[in-house]
Amino acid sequence: MQLSNPHQSTTALPASGESSESHLVVMGLNYHSTPLFIREKFVIPESCLKHALGALARMPHVKEAAVLSTCNRTEVYAVVSNLQSGLAEIESFFTSTQHVADHEAIKPDFKLLRDDVALHLFRVASGLDSLVLGEGQIMSQVKAAHRHALEAGTAGAVLDQLFKLALVCGKRVRSETSMSRRAVSVSSAAVELARELLGSLKNRSALIIGAGKMAQISAKHLLSEQGAGQMMMINRTSERLEHFLENKLNNKERLNIGFSFEDRHALAAASDLVIVATSAPAFVLTREAYCKYLSGRPTCIIDISVPRNVDPQIAELPNVRLFHADDLAQIVNKNLAEREALTSEANEMVFQSLEDFHAWERSILVAPTIAELRRKIEAIRTEHLVKSERCKQDDFEEMSRVLVNQILHHPTTQLKSTSDYQVLQQQADALRKLFKLDIFTQQSCAKSTEERQSLELNKVGQ
Repeated sequence: MQLSNPHQSTTALPASGESSESHLVVMGLNYHSTPLFIREKFVIPESCLKHALGALARMPHVKEAAVLSTCNRTEVYAVVSNLQSGLAEIESFFTSTQHVADHEAIKPDFKLLRDDVALHLFRVASGLDSLVLGEGQIMSQVKAAHRHALEAGTAGAVLDQLFKLALVCGKRVRSETSMSRRAVSVSSAAVELARELLGSLKNRSALIIGAGKMAQISAKHLLSEQGAGQMMMINRTSERLEHFLENKLNNKERLNIGFSFEDRHALAAASDLVIVATSAPAFVLTREAYCKYLSGRPTCIIDISVPRNVDPQIAELPNVRLFHADDLAQIVNKNLAEREALTSEANEMVFQSLEDFHAWERSILVAPTIAELRRKIEAIRTEHLVKSERCKQDDFEEMSRVLVNQILHHPTTQLKSTSDYQVLQQQADALRKLFKLDIFTQQSCAKSTEERQSLELNKVGQ
């Protein structure tokens, strides 16, 4: 999967004090070319992210890392010091996370570099790259991936800024485009699939297994219509169910939460529709247990959990139809022309965000040079200030500051306005040589923290 973009450079600009050999990459697999039965082998639970990020951080050529693992994708975003070695290390990370023996047959199926990485993440955060176009849950998942990387100390300046811009882009797409008014969720797509299979659901009996966000959205959609059909909701613990009932729900009287989780197979076999949305590490519905309650009643089971929480062998039983997350594509791929029209505004915002990322990269490249140049000229100013005794102290102080700003104004403006990375690097190198700047000394690096660079850059530009 390649994203079209106007820039083809594969080298990420370094942050302050970094080697110039830094490459922004993403490697992983997603629903575009990897079926669910493979994707689920690579899912990294949130409880394991700290360990996973630690493993990436210990790799010799991985300088920064973040992991985004959802039902549609597992992707590693990274800054690596050597492109070939870094990608090989990330691939070995994926090999170590899977739970299957055939390591050669199952590998990450895509990798992107620099601008393609940024475009991809901006599209992901905006819901443009989701199986269900515009689904909102991905925003919270990207935000969580960013937070975990920051907490683990694996997100440096580049990934921190990239994820911040992605979240801003996603928020803009949802608040400023028509996509937000037409967006659907995985849960709503599951209910729509059930309507296509069963017809009207208002008089159908339904069971929802789970009490998380997707399960709750499914319940709200099923309760949205008047009807006589009983709806049951079960979970391993009752607290979340009771909390859900505290919400303002349509037709709440249809909802029954008084069943035990141990009754799930009997309840499923007696229902017209079953929606499973849990995060269990194993199947919550197994063929062996389900067979005990077979009655010949037709049942439709939709498993939107990833990894799957319904034993695939249940589909072999008579009068049982089993669907999973990838089957929702038949719902979300309708009206493709309308979907493409909805994404045009959003894609413009994605490329605007890419330009914002470029501007940040340029500022990071020139900020240390400008900061060191300012310090050098300030040292000259201070030296002459001490020597001068003929001017009043206050007058000379102000005059000397004006002089410094005048000296720095043109080169600073020129550097900030240069958009060609190669020219920008040449200009920065020329300034270092002309003024004998050494921004990579230990003393300079200690002083040139990212916050100080930003403050000084803004001050010079005023």
